[in-house]
Formats: sequence, structure tokens, C-alpha cells
Amino acid sequence: MLGKVLKKDFNSTARFFLPLMGGYIIAAVVGKILFEILLSIMDSSGHTSAVSEGMAVFSFIYLVICMIYLVACYLMTSVFVVYDFYKTMVGRHGYLTHTLPVKTSTLVWSKTLIAVMWQVVVNVIISLSFLLIFTGHFSMEDVRGVFRFFVRSLDINLTTHTIYTVINMIMESFHRPLLFFACIAIGQQWKEHRIIGAILAYMGISIASQIINTIAIVATGFGQLLDDYPVNGYLIYTFIFGLVTTVGFFLITDYLLSKKLNLE
Repeated sequence: MLGKVLKKDFNSTARFFLPLMGGYIIAAVVGKILFEILLSIMDSSGHTSAVSEGMAVFSFIYLVICMIYLVACYLMTSVFVVYDFYKTMVGRHGYLTHTLPVKTSTLVWSKTLIAVMWQVVVNVIISLSFLLIFTGHFSMEDVRGVFRFFVRSLDINLTTHTIYTVINMIMESFHRPLLFFACIAIGQQWKEHRIIGAILAYMGISIASQIINTIAIVATGFGQLLDDYPVNGYLIYTFIFGLVTTVGFFLITDYLLSKKLNLE
């Protein structure tokens, strides 16, 4: 049943994300062309014509717009995920969603997995766009040199640090959407002020997390751990704290939407 719900949620969100991703891919390709033109103009010697100067200005402005589009992709990914969850789970479409013969936990799992999938797609496309733009200007030796400098400056084991970082990235990809879902589930308890309730819930959870995080670091002695292992120790603690809160967000969302559902 989860597979069928995933297919339904994918089709529902694809109409938002595919145009966004397609637009960014086109913008990245055009940006690569203009980037090469800009470098060519900058490298050219002698007097430059007004056309060349104008092209350089246009290329620079376009690259700035591409950077803004990049930030917008990240922001709109979260906006689309939140909008789809609100519309289909607690909005007017919620009546149809909750008549499906599936558990609420399955619906939440489906929304979460779809959100994670689109985050991965966005990250892959943006990473490839950077590779595209800078292809031909950096060698692999330059990249390896940067990594060697990074490892030496932090005095870490690259393999261990990479494993911890990847694990935290995976956990964070689940943590963020479930945080939004939990806030929406809490906010829908206020029938007349759902959005305000969700915003207040987000602010409250964020403040509480910071307080608990600080207390836990002091109480458990992680401060000393951070002194001994400034990078990996922090990543270990971040994973533990993130895992606990992520599970908590899922349980809150599942409970409120299955036991305390308050549709429009």
C-alpha cells in the first residue's frame, strides 16, 4: 500500500518540482555559456568594444540571477513540500486523503519519503550545475589539493569524518520535513488560526530544541568530548540529538493526525 501512496504523492508533487528543476537546468546551461563569454572578455587584451562591455555586464548580472535562482530552489523545495502536506493532510483535500484505506503513519511516511527524494534531486541537479559551470577551469589535482588542505587543517580522519557527515546528512533530510509536518499537525489544532498555530509551533520547537541541546551538551559532558574531538564528536552528538527529535516529530505528527484530526 505504501507504494501506491508514494506513486500518488509523486504525481501530486511532480507538477510543482519538474518545472522548477527544468527551469534551473536551462538557467544553468545558459549560465555556463555566459560564464565562458565573460571569462573570454576578461582575458582579452587591448581595447574592448561597447558590445563586449555590455555583454560582460549582462553575463555578470545573469550569473547573479542564477545564484538567486539557486537559493530559490532550496527555499521553494521546502515551500512546495509544506504546501502539499498542508493541502492534502489538513486542508480541504484532507477529507479525501483520510478516507483512503491506509494508516495515518503510512501517509506520513509517504510524504516524508517524497520530500526526501525531491531534496536529493535538487541537491544532485545543483551540484551538477556547479560542475558544469566550472568544468575546464579546475583540474582534479586542484580538487584533491583542497581536500588535503581541509583534512590537514581540521586534523581529522577523512574516512571516519565522511561516514559521520553522510549519516548526518541522511538524518537531516528526514528531520527537516518531519519538523514542518509536526508543526502543521500542531497548528491544525487551532481551527481558526491554523497557519499562525503552525508558525508558533515552529518557533516554540526551535527555541526548545536550542535550550535542550545546550543543557544536554553541558549535562552529558559533550563539552569535553568536543574539546578532544572537535569535529567528529560534534557530529556524533548532532546525530543522536537529531535522531531523537526526528522520531519525536514523526510520532507527534502521526498521533495528532490520527487521534486529534481537525479538518477545515
